[in-house]
Formats: sequence, structure tokens, C-alpha cells
Amino acid sequence: MEPPGSCQSCRQAVTENRLEYRRGDAVVHNHALLQCDICERYACAECLRVYDIYSGYDFLCHECARELEQARLKGGGH
Repeated sequence: MEPPGSCQSCRQAVTENRLEYRRGDAVVHNHALLQCDICERYACAECLRVYDIYSGYDFLCHECARELEQARLKGGGH
């Protein structure tokens, strides 16, 4: 599937600076919107970060990251 021309989280149009994703203190530039590994929505850099959870390049939108953190704090999961 081709990434859409706007973020599926905030609905903002894709611009060059919306493709500069954060990974810790570094910036990862991509040529198109990245897709969240959990909900599979395409999200801009305002709505998605690159995490180092399993592969070093795990893509999570802020909404899914928040839900994972809440589950971790409640003791959910394995």
C-alpha cells in the first residue's frame, strides 16, 4: 500500500519537516510517512517516534506507545 499524502493521526498534509522522525536524540529522515507497527496507521513525525524496543527501529504512534506504557505500568503482558 502506498503511504497517503496526509497523516492518518492528525490529518495534516505531508511536508518535508513532518518526515523527520525522532529516535532518541537523533533524527531519522524518511521519504514518506512511516507506518505504526501496531495500529498500522501512517503517521507524521509529530505523531510517531522511532523506538528501540526490539529491532532498534520500531515505529510507534504516540497513541500506541501510550497504551503500551500503561499496560507495562499495570503489569500487563508477559
